[in-house]
Amino acid sequence: MKDPKTKPPVESDADGNAESANRRRLGKIVHDDRGCASVEWLDAPEDYVRPVLELEDGGKAQSRVKIVRERERPLSIAKQDAFNPYQRSVPEAPAAGGGGTRRDLRKLSNWIKMMREIEERKQLDKDEAEKPRED
Repeated sequence: MKDPKTKPPVESDADGNAESANRRRLGKIVHDDRGCASVEWLDAPEDYVRPVLELEDGGKAQSRVKIVRERERPLSIAKQDAFNPYQRSVPEAPAAGGGGTRRDLRKLSNWIKMMREIEERKQLDKDEAEKPRED
C-alpha cells in the first residue's frame, strides 16, 4: 500500500536529471472523504509566473507595527471569567432524581436472603402437599 503523504519518485532521465531539475511543479492541498489533508503535485503551466517575495524597508515596517499597536488596547480578562479546568466547583442544587441518600446495602442483602427463604418454604410446603400420604 502506498503512503499518500510521500512524494512520488523522481524518474531518472537518460541524460541525467537536467530536465527534471528544470521541471516546475505546484503543490495543492487536497482533503479526502475523511477530512485528512495531503499534497497533490501538479506540473506548472508554461506561462506561470511565481510570486516574488521581497523584504520591506525596515523603517516602513516599524511604523506600521507602531500604528497597529497604538490602535489596539491591551488585552485583559476578568479573573472570574477565566476558565481553570483544575478548579472545579460543586453544583449548588443536586440533580433531579439523582441519588439523594445513600442506601445501606447490608439491609438490602438481608432482605434478599429473607425473600429467598420465604420462596424455599413455599416450595417445600407445596412439595409436601402434593406428596401422597402412606397411611
